[in-house]
Formats: sequence, structure tokens, C-alpha cells
Amino acid sequence: MPRGGARKGAGRKPKPLAEKIAAGNPGHRPLTKVAFFDDTYDPSEPPGYLDDMIRIKDRPTQKPSEIYREAIRYMEPSGCLYLIPRELITEYALAKYNLLQTQYESRFYPIVGKTDNGDVEISKYPELAMKQEKIVLAIWATIWDIISRNSERTVDNPEQDLMKVMFGGRTRKKSKQE
Repeated sequence: MPRGGARKGAGRKPKPLAEKIAAGNPGHRPLTKVAFFDDTYDPSEPPGYLDDMIRIKDRPTQKPSEIYREAIRYMEPSGCLYLIPRELITEYALAKYNLLQTQYESRFYPIVGKTDNGDVEISKYPELAMKQEKIVLAIWATIWDIISRNSERTVDNPEQDLMKVMFGGRTRKKSKQE
């Protein structure tokens, strides 16, 4: 009985549109951009309900509408802002806000403590923060996928730049002979 075959996500990832244009369209096929909305769509203003989602008003973390506007400012140079649904950017802003709230709250509670019977117990805040961070990164990956596949300009992903710095290893100093 045959098994296997093509699986979702298997195979080589497609090149970003900017790389295809820079290479002179080596496949000679027409380059397509996905268009969910027309050119008049403008998600630059956050939805009105975004700041209503704030749980505790006196926290020093960013408001969701500020996070939304920062994300918009970052995505504007790509020229693909009209391709990204406002709901997706709103989800990103709320997820990032919840992550910041969790990180802020975790400062006030011990990470490791003892229970009444003397056992050591780990707080739930670090685990919750990790889950929130996974949600933020998953939403950002979706947004970045849309940008990288459709942008005609080369735009660097800040998450990848951070990973290059963290995991890139040491750089060797050039010797005097070189």
C-alpha cells in the first residue's frame, strides 16, 4: 500500500519576490503578487477597540495601539502593507501586549518557591511568558511571510538579524599579515 507523497510544507521554500526581481526573473514566468485588498485599503489606523483590551490601566507597558502603530511603521517601507489584513496586525499587537504584561507581572512574583509541605514549586509565569512569546512569533511569521513573498524591495527581518547575532559565532580578528 503506497504511503508518503507530498506533504504540506515539504520541499524548498519559494524565493522572495525581491530576489526574483534582482536575479532578472530567471524562470521567465510572470511574477505575481497576492492581493487580498485593493490599493485603497489602508490599515494604518488601529481599530477603536484595541485600547479597550487593556486589562490594568496603570501598567508602564506599551498600549496595544502603540504596538500596532510601531508594526505599521516597520512594514510601510516594504510596500506590502495593503496585503496584510488589519485583523492580523491587531492580533500581533494584542499578543505582544499580553507578552509585555506577563513579563511585567512576573517581576513581582517569585519564580521558585516552597509549598506548605516543603516541596519546591516553580511559578507559572515563566511558562506563560514562553507560550505568549510563541504566539507572538507565530503571528509575526505569518506577517513576515506575506511581506517577504510580495515585497519588491529587499527588507530584512529583525528576528533573523537577532538570531544571526546570537548564533553566528565569534568573528575572527584579522591578523596583521592579512
